[in-house]
Amino acid sequence: MGQPKDPRAGYIAIATDMFAAHGYHGTSLAAVARAGGVTKQALLHFFGTKEALYAAVLTSLSHRLMSQIETSYDDDPVLHLTQYFDAFLTSTRADPGDVRLVVRALLDSNPDARKWPLKPYLDRLSAIVKQAQGGGEAEDADVMAWLSQMIGMVQYIAISGPAVSGMYGAQTAEHMADRLHGTLAKAIREFAGA
Repeated sequence: MGQPKDPRAGYIAIATDMFAAHGYHGTSLAAVARAGGVTKQALLHFFGTKEALYAAVLTSLSHRLMSQIETSYDDDPVLHLTQYFDAFLTSTRADPGDVRLVVRALLDSNPDARKWPLKPYLDRLSAIVKQAQGGGEAEDADVMAWLSQMIGMVQYIAISGPAVSGMYGAQTAEHMADRLHGTLAKAIREFAGA
């Protein structure tokens, strides 16, 4: 395998997998550099610090999540949310890496951070939720609490799938995940008052 055309993007992809698997504190620059076939100094040339690499990974994640929101677009905000969460659940079941990264990022968050790479994603979802409720009447705390529940349900299904499959069988895990599509759609309609 040759060198990637964009080494920086390649290092972000490697770091994404490592941060998702081991978290911020369990991933070293040396390990990312080794996996990328370069020296730690070469990696530092692109990012400067581990914190900057982590921010690049989370920014890339935010762009992927934002793209999924826009791909699911519909003029009707209730349908937009329904299509987004359906696509989000489907993609996380297929590849739970991004969900693991989100959970790790939440666990590793410092409340004094100067940058919040996932904030644009949450802001966009919040805006759609407010539109679905008739134009912004909902309190920010209520919207964030509801979004946390919705995102949390998807994360739980994606992360727990292998364990549920092992304990109760693949069919049970599959049915549990399939039923969540309907649960999400119903929760969206109820929250929007539709």
